[in-house]
Amino acid sequence: MVLATRGEHVLHQFPYSEQLLSRSPEGWASVAPDWRPAPAPQPGGELVPPIQAAVNFSFTPIELDHPDPFG
Repeated sequence: MVLATRGEHVLHQFPYSEQLLSRSPEGWASVAPDWRPAPAPQPGGELVPPIQAAVNFSFTPIELDHPDPFG
């Protein structure tokens, strides 16, 4: 999870692994999250490129030249 403002962001990680609960004869698996201890929030923590792009784009102004842009 990322808490972002125009000038900075804080990365909050919630790590887990998958615990196998069962497997069907067809190969389907039922899993549950096995939550690990969360590290401390990381101000300015490194974001994977798609998330970094989403954060950057969230604060990019767009020009709307339409009488009812959300209509």
